[in-house]
Amino acid sequence: MASTERVYSIVGGASGMGLATAQTLVKSGHRIAVGDINQKTLDAFVESLNADEKSRVLTALVDVTDKEAVKYFLAKSKEKYGKLDGVANFAGVPGHALGSEPVWETTPEEYDHIINCNVRGPYNVLNESLKPGFLENGASVVHVASMFALQGFKNGAVFAASKHAALGMVRSAAKEVGAKDIRVNCVLPGVIDTPMKRSVSEQIVGSVSSSAAPIPRDGTAQEVANAVIFLLSSQSSFITGTAFSVDGGANS
Repeated sequence: MASTERVYSIVGGASGMGLATAQTLVKSGHRIAVGDINQKTLDAFVESLNADEKSRVLTALVDVTDKEAVKYFLAKSKEKYGKLDGVANFAGVPGHALGSEPVWETTPEEYDHIINCNVRGPYNVLNESLKPGFLENGASVVHVASMFALQGFKNGAVFAASKHAALGMVRSAAKEVGAKDIRVNCVLPGVIDTPMKRSVSEQIVGSVSSSAAPIPRDGTAQEVANAVIFLLSSQSSFITGTAFSVDGGANS
């Protein structure tokens, strides 16, 4: 393994922002493990690679809400490549009624669905990846949340609460492992043109318009990937515990 070649695990890495990150890392010569809940998108990712790139990719079905599955995936990533320089988690859900359901109409089932993925998920990743000695010195962990980690969301209270909670975990974890030369950061995307955004209702899209932001357009998955890769890399060696906004200035 070349001295400049690094090893990364990406949870939720087979579509949208996670896919853009995985593609960029492997095409840059790194070794990666990509876990996702969707086998079809995992297979499509692998098929898009050339032979050399395929030789530097491990894929696995991973449900981020399943702690044992996350533990197994991260352990297999390290076992295959002999080390782990960083972990990025993109897995999350918007909920079934985002942007259209006030808090008094939100059911306990919907609450559990959102919190289980958006809070338990990053907890599982942080809990397993930050165990002493698991990551290399100088490693980085990045969780991708949402710009709503810093603001309220009308008719999306539980979603916003889940993102606030994830950011709180990241900031706390950064304080716990900084002295061990491990960094933990949170990327907060704004309105990004991804399959998830295109799958939700027009009502939701209309309630979260990017047109009022200083840069009045939707972001791209690649723009978020660029931020994640920067935070994974040694170029961000003095950055930890941050809420790194990629939102066209929406939270400015």
